[in-house]
Amino acid sequence: MSRFAEVRTLTDYPRGAHRWGLVLLTVLATVLASYEFQLAPVLPLLLPDIHLSTIGYGYFITFAVAVSAVSAFIGGPLADRWGRVMIIDGCLAAVTVLVFANLLIHNVLSFIIIRTLMSVVGGLMAGAGAALVRDMSPRLSRALAFGLFTVGPVGSNFLANFIAGLTLPLYRTWQSQIWIMGFLGIAMFVPILLWLKDLSPELRLRIFRDEIAAMEAEGRRRPSAAELPSSTAGAFAALLRHFEVWLLVFGVVANLTLYFTLQPFGPLMFTQAFHYSPAEAASLNAYFWFANLAVLVLTGYVSDRFQSRKPIAIFGAVLSCGLLFWWIPKFGHAMSHGEMAIVASTLGCFLAIGYVPWAAQFSETLEDISPALQATGWAFFGLIARGWVAISAPLTLIVAHHSGWGRWVEISLAGMVLYIVAMFITRPGRAIRTHEAREPLRETASA
Repeated sequence: MSRFAEVRTLTDYPRGAHRWGLVLLTVLATVLASYEFQLAPVLPLLLPDIHLSTIGYGYFITFAVAVSAVSAFIGGPLADRWGRVMIIDGCLAAVTVLVFANLLIHNVLSFIIIRTLMSVVGGLMAGAGAALVRDMSPRLSRALAFGLFTVGPVGSNFLANFIAGLTLPLYRTWQSQIWIMGFLGIAMFVPILLWLKDLSPELRLRIFRDEIAAMEAEGRRRPSAAELPSSTAGAFAALLRHFEVWLLVFGVVANLTLYFTLQPFGPLMFTQAFHYSPAEAASLNAYFWFANLAVLVLTGYVSDRFQSRKPIAIFGAVLSCGLLFWWIPKFGHAMSHGEMAIVASTLGCFLAIGYVPWAAQFSETLEDISPALQATGWAFFGLIARGWVAISAPLTLIVAHHSGWGRWVEISLAGMVLYIVAMFITRPGRAIRTHEAREPLRETASA
């Protein structure tokens, strides 16, 4: 092990303030990893400047998501081999340099080259960031842990839109946001580079063994050697024979359609559908992300406090549907900035309520099937979510161009309804009953 890696590696699990300091640094790393990719607040200025159509930008997102997905498959094993922090440090340094390279964008070709390079680097560190969040929070309650995990991308969306809302009226150029993003990125990267540490492979193994022992003490079944998948294909085969997994994944991806829309296109939607200025649109998007950020953690705490997943998730989705039923007829008509801020904030709250308990229920369902398939289950969710983003990005802009943004929000509403139906059909604990019903048959056959 190199001297640098040795200094950055822990052999004993951190306790108290030290542990929480590392948790906050880990969250900061996930915020920075997402923040440096933010373009949504400047799209109304950037796209006309480089003569790229909105639909063309949607097709580029499809391409960038595919590149990032391939890169993530490469980066995951690298993080396991060289350590999470080594990969995070290297990739964050590279992507910070590439942020400043955005200032060289002057046409479509330069945009594609630079942003594609950023997608490659972003994909390489995606697995390392997620793994480090899990490493640093094994003792947190399940829903609260996933609320904390989601702080990274949501916090970056809020930060980018909030800063753009404040500074665009002063500087009025998309390049100004790149300068701000680059220097703020350096400021966030310095404490990560100095103080973020990794857990040694031996320590991670010890934590896993402790968690297995805790499961046994609670009466949960531990994975047997026969359950450990011998290949990627075997892992997916063991996972996808459970109907509960399909219900949960496809249901939540449908529900997140509007979330996936607001992330890259929120300010563009507010500008085109309601005729706000780019700065006003960015500030409205910031209201959505700030509310979403706060309620993610609060919902996780409540869900854990009452040990309730499914009812809270359905409740959040129903609230979101009710708000959209009221909001959709308003598209194309003037709404005051204050009224829209309330709508955006409320929508952010409702979407958070619908998501966090789902994440906890999905993770617990994977444990019921087999703790050995936890990573495979989240990989399946990531695959379906990325696939839908790749398809929906250009589709969003095509529908908005021909039928208006209200029509696409109607499609998002249909996705929420599908989610409610899927969650009603789910039965927490069904996966473990199905799995254990197969085990006696397997044992009988082997006897």
